[in-house]
Amino acid sequence: MRANVILLSGVLMAGLMAGGCRNGHGGSGSDAGVADAGIGGGGDGGTPGPDGGGTAPACDVAEQRGCDAGASCLRGVLEDGGQGNRCFPGECDPVAQDCPAGSRCTYVRQGSETSRRCVPEGTVAEGGACSSTATPEGDFYDTCKAGLSCTDHPEPDGGIAFTCEKFCRTGEQCTAPKDCTEVLRFVGSDELPRVCGEAVSACELLAQGCASPLGCYPSPESGPVCVTAGTVEDGAACTYSNDCRPGSACVKNGAGRACRELCRSPSGEPGCTSGRCEPLQDFAGVGACVP
Repeated sequence: MRANVILLSGVLMAGLMAGGCRNGHGGSGSDAGVADAGIGGGGDGGTPGPDGGGTAPACDVAEQRGCDAGASCLRGVLEDGGQGNRCFPGECDPVAQDCPAGSRCTYVRQGSETSRRCVPEGTVAEGGACSSTATPEGDFYDTCKAGLSCTDHPEPDGGIAFTCEKFCRTGEQCTAPKDCTEVLRFVGSDELPRVCGEAVSACELLAQGCASPLGCYPSPESGPVCVTAGTVEDGAACTYSNDCRPGSACVKNGAGRACRELCRSPSGEPGCTSGRCEPLQDFAGVGACVP
């Protein structure tokens, strides 16, 4: 029986190493990713994720599974310098906002280290202009309200604007047309949390056409988008669609996720080098090659 290929978690784009708020609190960029796809009757929805990686996921970011109590599953820097899912211990969760009343969970920098901590509630709402504040104890954190992070954005005149954007793990946690596509990078932290950002450049999945080092990948929230291309070969385990090499996507077939070559469904060019072309859910005329 034929079944749709389902996108699971999204794409991730490569980001900037800049300071997130102007005096060095954090940094943001287009590290977002495109959801993985799946083959089978249902499936988990997807959102973008970070730069492509090459290892099997150690935990589940979207579902927050696979970590011990007191730790969160986040995309992060691996020991070999690549990126992947990791369990990070921390005082609190910036998406769940599990701090005591009157405080919020956010990233706090002290000296050369940044960590998740509970600090006093900020005053700036989503989309508002933000900055960093310093305490007598030497802590630096932004002026955003709970659940938000001060994120840098380029302006048409070449300047940089800083606005409060919502922490997220999946695109469903963002307000359309925004998607969970921007990855934050903080000084002194291997964690790569995400915030809701603008939709990225559209493209044609089977034609590709994105400028190197980008590839065209399917995102459940944004459609086909140009994002940083991965290197994982077809058949290997993946977390996000742009973990895979251009022309492939991360799909679910049964219990597992693997990179699979994209094809024209129900028939036509490009076809499958091997296997059969199963339709990709929500992407008319596009399929994935499965064994």
